[in-house]
Order: sequence, then structure tokens, then C-alpha cells
Amino acid sequence: MKRILAILLAACLAAPLFAAGGKETPAADASSSTIKTQADAAAYLKGKNIRGVIGSTAVTGDTYLTADLFARFVSEKYGCNMKIDPIGAGRALQEVVSTRPDGSTIMMFHDMTYLGVLFGAYEAEDYKLEKMIVGGTYAYSTADCFAASANAPYKTLAEMGKWMKDHPNEIVKFAVEAGGVSQLCFNAVYEWVNQTYGKDVASRIKVFVTGSTDAKLQALWDNNCQVVYAVATALQQYTRPGVDSRLKLNVIGISSGERYENEPWPTFQEQGIILDGKPFIFSKEYYAFYPIGIPADFIAAMDIAIADVCKSPAYMEAVKKIGFVPQAKGSRETKTYIYAKRDSFVDLIAKAPNFDTLTK
Repeated sequence: MKRILAILLAACLAAPLFAAGGKETPAADASSSTIKTQADAAAYLKGKNIRGVIGSTAVTGDTYLTADLFARFVSEKYGCNMKIDPIGAGRALQEVVSTRPDGSTIMMFHDMTYLGVLFGAYEAEDYKLEKMIVGGTYAYSTADCFAASANAPYKTLAEMGKWMKDHPNEIVKFAVEAGGVSQLCFNAVYEWVNQTYGKDVASRIKVFVTGSTDAKLQALWDNNCQVVYAVATALQQYTRPGVDSRLKLNVIGISSGERYENEPWPTFQEQGIILDGKPFIFSKEYYAFYPIGIPADFIAAMDIAIADVCKSPAYMEAVKKIGFVPQAKGSRETKTYIYAKRDSFVDLIAKAPNFDTLTK
């Protein structure tokens, strides 16, 4: 009896290590699975309850909208019950690195997953990509942008840089969030101005740190900043003819490599936003992440579901309506891609000025 109790106790103590991805070897990848076809995936996923935690608490933001749409399509076609739980970035990361790897809880999040670590918003050793399994990607955004008042003396970021050079007493303050996509894109603009016009001009770029799009817009309208970072879908209504001139906006730069559909707004690349000889291009992408130790069959089934859903005309149309683009990449391809994407921003983040010095 003592021996049995000792074995049971050892198993209980080992469980948290397994759940946290501490010492156990993760499932290699989907290639080691017996799940090979849509029928296999449907049989495997049918009846499963899958909670998708997301790194946001808003049910109106891009993270929730993309994840919820994907979850509804997967649930309908594959007979599972996938629900999105908006618990916020910190808690979502805690869940994905510590939950039981049985497929009942996964994380659906975007590039802030690794950017938050690079910027120091999360503990690097606890929440780095190596502490989770990178699943597939199901959508990306061409809508991340900077905008200014329509009355501003510049219509693009490129014009802003030249205007600052020609007006040495002027300051331009950007309303952005710390520790994520908006800070990365701000860093790119700051470094481009620094490399193009020098430190004297770049030193007059300042930061107004705030959170929601509503807060950023209010800061702009209250003259607390001159440029805001946001998703274009939230700004479109303020760019239309007939909008009150005090509220009207102009999108001055899209960070993606392609324009936002049916709009004239130029990309960074089109404007010549070049860093170290290369165009700066950043598209926010939406990924699935799984706890280490999750079965290869789950990874394979989700890979198949992602590929299937993303080629569905109904899903394509639904994604387009909320301002995004469907994108299907499996877990192996996505892992290689996201690791390289993360590493490509290390130098830019390392040499960027501290936000504390830019708020003064």
C-alpha cells in the first residue's frame, strides 16, 4: 500500500510539470498523427468541447471577432463545441502554458503573443513561444494603420517626416499602446525618421500611451496627440465625406504589405518607409496556440479544419466583412514562420528608445 501511495503521489507531483511544458517532450507535430483526411478530423473533433482563450477582454475588437468567427465555422462543420473566452493577454498566456494538454483549452491570439515578451510586458522565460505549441494561422489584417486629423499639414507618414524636418520647432505625438503591435509600428516610424532625417528630428517624436481606440481618438480630438494607431475598420466612419471637420480623420499609413481593400490609403512600403535598406512591412496575423504535450491527433485535426474553413466561400466572405483576410497555414509551416518573424524584430525593439523618455 505504501508503494502504491508513493507512485500516486509522484504522478500527482509530475502532472503540473507536464501541464506547464516543463520537462515533457511535446508531440512532434501533425505528421506523426493518424489523422490524414477531413473525415478523420471530423470524427476526432466531433463532440469535443474546446475553449479558446484570447488575449483580449473586448468582444468588439479584432482578436475576438476573428477567433469567434473561426470557432463558429469549425463548430458547425466539424461537430465540436468551440467557444471563445475573452480573458485578456496575461491570463490567456498563463492558461496556454499551464492547462492540461487534452485539447479542452487552447489560445487564439495574434503577434502580441511574442511581441509582449520582446517588449518585456510578460516574463520571457515563462511565456516565450518555446513554452507552447504553435498551431496554424487562420486570418491576417491589412487594416493596422496610423491616422491623423484630416486638417493635419501632412497626408502620409512620408509627408509627416519631411514636414517635421522643415518645421524644427514642431512636435508630433503618437497615441499608441505599450508592449504590442502598435509599439512595434511606432518604433519602425521613429527609426525611419531617425535614419532618414537624423536624431534632431526624431527626438521631436513623442508618445501618448493609452489603450483603447476610443481613448486614442479622444486624445487626438482633445489635441493631446497628433497621430493615432488603430485598426482601420474602427476609423473608417471618420474618413467619409460629410464627417464633422473636428472629427474627420485621414489614414496616413498602412503597415501591411498590401492596401486595405477599396481604400486609397498608402502602405508604409509605398511611401518608402525603409529601415536598414529594407521596406518595413508588418501584417498582424491570428494564430492558434496549444499547450505542450497536446496529442498530435489534435494538432493534425485542427490543421485540416483550418485549411478547410479558410477555403470556404462563406468564411472568406464573412472574414472580409469584418475587414480581414483568410489565411490557412498548418502548424509546422506556422511555427517556422512565426519564429522567423519574431526574430526579425529583435534588433528594432532593442535599439528603440524607452517609452518613458518619449512621454516627456
